[in-house]
Amino acid sequence: MQIAWLSQNICVSIDQTTRNFIWRDANNKGVHLVGWKKIARPKYQGYIGIRGARETHICLLGKLVSDMLQSSNKLWVDLISDKYNDGVCLLYATARPTDSPTWSAIIHAKNCLESGFSWRAGSGNSSFWYYPWSTIGYLGTLVPYIDIHDIHLSVKDVIANSSPHT
Repeated sequence: MQIAWLSQNICVSIDQTTRNFIWRDANNKGVHLVGWKKIARPKYQGYIGIRGARETHICLLGKLVSDMLQSSNKLWVDLISDKYNDGVCLLYATARPTDSPTWSAIIHAKNCLESGFSWRAGSGNSSFWYYPWSTIGYLGTLVPYIDIHDIHLSVKDVIANSSPHT
């Protein structure tokens, strides 16, 4: 569930198997004493907290999206980024039909989750010119030259209201 996009039919089948496990006995008979919507409610509300397959699937893939967005020091992130990402921010990346199923699943999950994304500078310690902190990649490659006094600028130096660079 974490490396490939599952079709809706597979997710429905997983949910059906879960329901059969909960409600049926050894003779394949059972009585539905509690509705599925109540069983699927969270534990903190006093219910069992069983998640649907589609939601679980998107959450698992969302962890991969999170790892890629945070540029974590993981070998798989470096490999996938170098092969498919082309230096653009993951939020603007797309999948082609010839791409791997894993990359396609990451992009599909990103598209499902992107309404919850928002930009923030974080600590702002990243290099303004030589780190892809913006949606257009490395800013240092977009200008003909960088003044020697501005080489070590960080994102927080430029974004801060009290900065002479704003």
